[in-house]
Amino acid sequence: MGAFEGDGDTPGGRNKGQVAPSDLIDFYRRWPEFRQTAVALARRSDLSPAERETVHWLILLVDRIGEHDIKPQNGT
Repeated sequence: MGAFEGDGDTPGGRNKGQVAPSDLIDFYRRWPEFRQTAVALARRSDLSPAERETVHWLILLVDRIGEHDIKPQNGT
């Protein structure tokens, strides 16, 4: 997934040793791991206030999602 290129703490977009999620379910199940990266991203000084606030709200959103909110898509 190229959507993560350039984000995070390393040039590759992920914390050192962090493996990219295989899909949305994998991302959700590993959220505590990815949350640390998101929080670090939100603290970056090169983000605008609007970008920082957006990341903050995205973190809060994912924190509220439960397993029942995401289901594998069947062929879509």
